[in-house]
Amino acid sequence: MRFNAAKCNIMRVSRKQTPIPYQYELSGQVLEEVKDAKYLGVTVSDDLEWTKHIDVITSKANSKLSFLRRNLKGCPEKLRETAYFSLVRSFLEYSATVWHPRQKYNSDKLEMVQRRAARFVKGRYGMFESVTQMLEQLTWTPLSKRRENSRLILFYKIINNLAVVPHSCLEKADVRTRKKHSQKFRHIGYNIDPYGQSFFPNCISAWNGLAKDIAEANTLDIFKSKLQN
Repeated sequence: MRFNAAKCNIMRVSRKQTPIPYQYELSGQVLEEVKDAKYLGVTVSDDLEWTKHIDVITSKANSKLSFLRRNLKGCPEKLRETAYFSLVRSFLEYSATVWHPRQKYNSDKLEMVQRRAARFVKGRYGMFESVTQMLEQLTWTPLSKRRENSRLILFYKIINNLAVVPHSCLEKADVRTRKKHSQKFRHIGYNIDPYGQSFFPNCISAWNGLAKDIAEANTLDIFKSKLQN
């Protein structure tokens, strides 16, 4: 098997405003430096922000929604809702436990897709129609809340050894601290915001704020049920 180095590239991650230039080579071929790269369906950027990834998925999600609108006109509301859940929302939430939009404007981009979907499902496109009212009628949870719940579910799996993810960085909180439950963890310090929004540092605050009966649930099914109620 011949290795084609011409198809490879490199992404430099650095906090420096002017990083020292250096050419990397592989098999005698100079690797092209890129600002972002897709890995397992997730676009990773050299600034460790998720703006590019969110722009990519919201653009594709809106295209999918337009396709559904063209082809499911006149179909029952329940069918349109199922189509949105399976083809659009599932796409927006792919690997959402990994990426997290720390800026509100990025989170709003995702919510706007769901607001357009509410109009599609209800079949109401009037200028003076209330999308907020439609979302309440559909009882759809905001995507931001669904992403938080997904991270908490994964966190539960990790600390209960239901997922093979190393978690040596986690330390139980001091027993003398005020706490709601016995599964509280110390906050992880950080110097840069992207790290603070990565999985463990970001998840600990939400986890520590859970009610006692949720955090100390005996099984994953009970945890999910209580979390989503």
